[in-house]
Amino acid sequence: MNELTIYQNVIDRLRERLGFDFMALAIEDAPSGYSVRWRVASGNLNNRFRRIILRSGRGIAGTVFKTGKPLLVPHVEPGRHVPGVLDYPIVNTEQLTSIAAVPLYDGGRVKGVLLGGYRDDHREMTEALCLEMAAASGSVPGFDGKELVSR
Repeated sequence: MNELTIYQNVIDRLRERLGFDFMALAIEDAPSGYSVRWRVASGNLNNRFRRIILRSGRGIAGTVFKTGKPLLVPHVEPGRHVPGVLDYPIVNTEQLTSIAAVPLYDGGRVKGVLLGGYRDDHREMTEALCLEMAAASGSVPGFDGKELVSR
């Protein structure tokens, strides 16, 4: 079984367990860490997420990758410009209304980003869900998750 298939299986199980409409995993393109790409997703509407490549500090994955801190956007109003949200192409591509993203650590360094989101206006991402997702990130192979849970 290849690495992406393993990641896909884990993301599918996490999405179901945590009850998200959408979940995705972004991993750095190269050890330099200058670009991040969404590698696998579960509950996706299409495959456009695969074409999104972000530099460190740009978009959801790039921001979480650079800061090493979770990102929580409890409510996004569709069609209304919210500063910074248009910088998050995955929100528009997947029609997400509420998101959380957590860094995935390996050996003290951010190596990936786990994103969960809702499309339903009646469900909102909370800090408690973000923390639950952070705790669950330890089940993603190749990432230890210890740094985030201890922060």
